[in-house]
Amino acid sequence: MSAEPAAPRLRFAYWSDPYCIWAYVAQRPLEALLQLHAGLLDVDYHVIPVFGSIPHRFSAGAWAAGGTAGRVAATAKVAAEHGHPEVDGTCWEVVRPSSSWAAGAAIKGVFADEAAGLQPEGAGAAFQKDLREAFFVHRLDTSHRKVQLQRAEGLGLDVAQLERQLDTGLGLAWMAEDEEVRQRSHLQGSPSWVFDGGRAVLYGRVNQDVLRHTVLDLLAGLRPGGSRCG
Repeated sequence: MSAEPAAPRLRFAYWSDPYCIWAYVAQRPLEALLQLHAGLLDVDYHVIPVFGSIPHRFSAGAWAAGGTAGRVAATAKVAAEHGHPEVDGTCWEVVRPSSSWAAGAAIKGVFADEAAGLQPEGAGAAFQKDLREAFFVHRLDTSHRKVQLQRAEGLGLDVAQLERQLDTGLGLAWMAEDEEVRQRSHLQGSPSWVFDGGRAVLYGRVNQDVLRHTVLDLLAGLRPGGSRCG
């Protein structure tokens, strides 16, 4: 008797910035989606450094007018509206991270080592989520190397391996590769969900019903008789 063919799987790319409150909010829908369609979805995680220079954003950029108080209020509002009372926005008042590139390099380093079998399975996603919670909930400056290593140790990751990624600059190299892909793909914000090779792109404040139906439609297209004509 021949073995049953493996169920078709849908691969999509998920892009997010370590300091994006919308990415924090999107964590629950992301996890719910992966749980609902367990065994059918594969995720490629990428870092999109929306906040390349946070000092510039506050001094002359998009956040200059509202200042720290404005950023605290905006963050708290989004969190409250989406059921996250643990986030009060004061992370921006207590600490001031320098750049998404700093935390992103550590995140990319863990993902790269996971792919190489040098970190446990799921390490990259767990580390990214933990760094985001460390900032928004525990108000820690995750752009600091010391904080990154402490959080990695708390997750039981190979800290020495992460240090090698940071010492050699490889984490930044992986970030640069993501940035090149982002520019070619013209991605605009965080989080961004990229399906079907870019034919379907959702970003920012994503309606959960739209996300769910997009995935269901694409999964149906993978089955015999499904249509993927555009």
